[in-house]
Amino acid sequence: MKKVRILVVCFCASGLTACLSDHQNYYSRYTSTQPYMYQNTQFYPQTYDGTANYGEFVPAYREVSVPDSYYAGSYRSPTSHKDLDRNWVSSQNPNGYTIELGESEKASQVAGKLYKAPKNNRMAEVKYNRGGKNYYKGVYGSYSNYEEAQKALNNLPPELKQSAGIKNWGSIQENAQ
Repeated sequence: MKKVRILVVCFCASGLTACLSDHQNYYSRYTSTQPYMYQNTQFYPQTYDGTANYGEFVPAYREVSVPDSYYAGSYRSPTSHKDLDRNWVSSQNPNGYTIELGESEKASQVAGKLYKAPKNNRMAEVKYNRGGKNYYKGVYGSYSNYEEAQKALNNLPPELKQSAGIKNWGSIQENAQ
């Protein structure tokens, strides 16, 4: 039993000393122009001996596009999606058209319809009051004429088409809260 412990300690010690090798961390690889010649390439800029090779670092500069959801409102707080939806609905031409995908007392039911809609048009959930109760509408897209809206309605999945209808932006905007 004592010999086994000594043997295990020796294996562990030899395993740990293997980390102390003094060779550089270069890998050999083929070049694309001369496939049979090796080229040593250093993949890690810092070696184990404490030296560093920063000569190959080239900073990259490129333009970053920030999505609308990252924009901040007043006091540098994130803008609420409800505010974004409300602003989008109120900025539409009142003579234009949209597709109403669903209407319900529960916002989650309307959100479920909007989730199933294709993502190639802007969507919004609009809150309005009718008879002292809050209701929600899900609107999809903005179209300048009825024919465009009808064409977009015909391209919707069948389960959304059943409850969808074309509405005038003016009627949506006058009831929106």
